[in-house]
Amino acid sequence: MAFDEYITPIISGNYTVRLLENEKELRQYQDLRYKHLILEFDPEKAKNADPNATDYNLGYDKNTVQLCAFFRDPITGDEEVVGGYIMMRFKKEDDFCKATLKYDISKVLEKHKYQMCEISRGVVHPEHRNGAVTKILWDGIQNYLFGNNLLFNIGTMSFMGLDPLKYTQAASLLHHYYRMPEDIMVRPLEPHAFYHDYLKKEDICRKTAISQLPPLLKGLLMVGAKTGDGFYIDRELGVVETFAFCNMKKDFNFDNFGKRDVLLDEK
Repeated sequence: MAFDEYITPIISGNYTVRLLENEKELRQYQDLRYKHLILEFDPEKAKNADPNATDYNLGYDKNTVQLCAFFRDPITGDEEVVGGYIMMRFKKEDDFCKATLKYDISKVLEKHKYQMCEISRGVVHPEHRNGAVTKILWDGIQNYLFGNNLLFNIGTMSFMGLDPLKYTQAASLLHHYYRMPEDIMVRPLEPHAFYHDYLKKEDICRKTAISQLPPLLKGLLMVGAKTGDGFYIDRELGVVETFAFCNMKKDFNFDNFGKRDVLLDEK
């Protein structure tokens, strides 16, 4: 990856959010992702985990920037990476994003390729999952997106386990109220695709449906995100996923971030 991009750092108490600046910081972030994202998603892998292993993908990392939260020790002054997101944007024709491995996003690419950013699953160290880190990371994401004229962001949202029927309420809510426009609709690739028999609107219990949503997806829906059609079953990670799309120019309203009542309101 390149370390030549820059955003103005965001400082809140002992936390600072900024882009990574060197290989040492990148290694810290990769270690964090491996221990507190990959292994937390896969308990079986954790049983036999290599203590020296890290989350590293050369082909993908070369095309990304890493936005991270640093915690400054108030006594020593040392900084530690405690959270972050990977962000990938298209700068040239042969750049790729991970979503293309799971979804048909051709309609989105055709319309928005060079104004689009893929945002990875976020990770926050367990000792810093206090809400504050996620909030300032999203402030940093906003700065990066708007600073680079990136008006559309995409990502995959994971539901734990391999049984999509557990999430019929959530899937029905997304289908009826948060569906992407058909002209840019995204669908999972076969043979991993799954489509629910969606409930009718009147049969959806919104509280139950919202409780089934992953935390990040809840936050995105609050600020205006839409979702693709169907679920992708990822047997390697042990999750089912849906695709999320946010039009920063049209639908985005960051003032709603964290306001659960926005999701409870009938539309």
